[in-house]
Amino acid sequence: MKISKYILFCGVSLMVGVTSCVGDLDVKPINPNDKTEITSKDEYIGLMMRAYGGLVMEGGITVSDGGAGVYFRQLFNQQELPTDECLIGLNWNDAGIDELVYAQPSPDNHWTYEMYSRINYQIALCNSIITSLNNAGDFFTSAEIDEMQAEMRVLRDLSYYHMIDIFGKGPWTNEYSVVGEIPPTYSRSELFKAVVEDLKDAIEHVSPAAQQEYGRVSKEAGLALLAKLYLNAEVYTGSATYNGESTWQLCANACQQITASIPNLAPTYKYLFCASNHKYVASSTYGTANGEILWAVPQDNQTMQCWGNTTYLTVGAYATDSPAAVYGCNAGVWNGPHMRPETVRRFDDNDQRALFYAGEFTLDLDNIENWGTAGTCGYMCVKYVMTDEDHYELSPDATDPTNPDYPYLNPNDYSSVDTPVFRLADIYLMLAECQMNGVSCDGLNYYNKVRIRAGLPAVGSYSAQDLLDERNRELYWECHRRSDLIRFGQYTGSTYNWQWKAGVQPGGAIESYRNLMPIPTQFTPTLGQNPGY
Repeated sequence: MKISKYILFCGVSLMVGVTSCVGDLDVKPINPNDKTEITSKDEYIGLMMRAYGGLVMEGGITVSDGGAGVYFRQLFNQQELPTDECLIGLNWNDAGIDELVYAQPSPDNHWTYEMYSRINYQIALCNSIITSLNNAGDFFTSAEIDEMQAEMRVLRDLSYYHMIDIFGKGPWTNEYSVVGEIPPTYSRSELFKAVVEDLKDAIEHVSPAAQQEYGRVSKEAGLALLAKLYLNAEVYTGSATYNGESTWQLCANACQQITASIPNLAPTYKYLFCASNHKYVASSTYGTANGEILWAVPQDNQTMQCWGNTTYLTVGAYATDSPAAVYGCNAGVWNGPHMRPETVRRFDDNDQRALFYAGEFTLDLDNIENWGTAGTCGYMCVKYVMTDEDHYELSPDATDPTNPDYPYLNPNDYSSVDTPVFRLADIYLMLAECQMNGVSCDGLNYYNKVRIRAGLPAVGSYSAQDLLDERNRELYWECHRRSDLIRFGQYTGSTYNWQWKAGVQPGGAIESYRNLMPIPTQFTPTLGQNPGY
């Protein structure tokens, strides 16, 4: 099955009756001419793929800029812009971006509203599809339906994970909720328990990666999500135990199930973020031998075009004064997200993960009024590139299109780089963190495997700060940093400041309540507000 074919198919031909889980969020069909009756196996598959499409395509929520409302673009803004990994300058002049850059969003910030809306829309979409699949018995066996519904539950739980992590509380709905009724508001710990229990059950019905088609969630992807929940359990619930067991041990158990079936990192770090990175997604389609990407959201410049996800991180993150064509970019660059100096300085000279373009930019962010031309502040990130790995090594000096060494150019403005959601390297570093918290799980060995792949020497020990720094080097711009800084106690307060934290150039303290984003004003009549806002 070609997932992009079905995502396109479902986006234009099938109506899903999705009702908001909160009264002030109206979710309407994308196409008024959608079919209302499903009459074939392909149409049911297309229906299921609509939930996958919800992570990469526009639509479903009301936003001022449809492209900016794409799921993983919104997630990136919440998880990366308030941290030491990324900044968007004032040259964009997008209302509310500066609040995220300063780690000081208000309840009226439209980016937090759109993120919360996108999360709720995705949950409602998955619930509706799970219910619709109950009627698919003419085309699938009961086991096949169970698996399809389990996939939808894992996707739903991914969105609940983002709700827990970013906002802390929200409405709880599932396939049994009564449409039209206002659902109960769950606290952070209540959501955690509900999602963990649902996910544990769903995982048992999902195929392992070796038997799962590319683009669909596998058992290992579900385990990675479960491990993430356990990893952050003390932040979410105030306790490092769950049902009497150590959440660090539970996290390690989930990680070890993954390493038992997918044992190897991909040989080359940078190829995990180029236009041919689908080859490294663990699946029956591409194998698991080098399937470091446990699950990725597919993107294709012809069949799955969007202005979010990795389009945002390639053409959106490239600068006017840069050799953008070397990285496969054949479009007008956006002069958008770029690096903060604290992350750049964390890399040794030999670290193969340091994928930045310095050009004539300055490293420190003395002035964020503008970015993209020579002399402005901030290095360009070239972790995500539009070229494929076969053309990755070409010289920046090959500027003649008749030259056989001329760089590959993407045929349009859209990226074909899949968005990695979970990677094996993250699982390795999670095991290292579990060992640091008292679990016997060979964490030092896994920590060193990550370093050795990057071209760095193995070490005999590591501290908490070493581990946090290693996560920064390995996982920057992959939507983990804000959560990591909070878990290590370095996000709020002034224990660790980075440039433009709190809206001042040297960086300043932010209040402890900002470990949670505000509940958007539009939702507070139903949900209430987080403390401090």
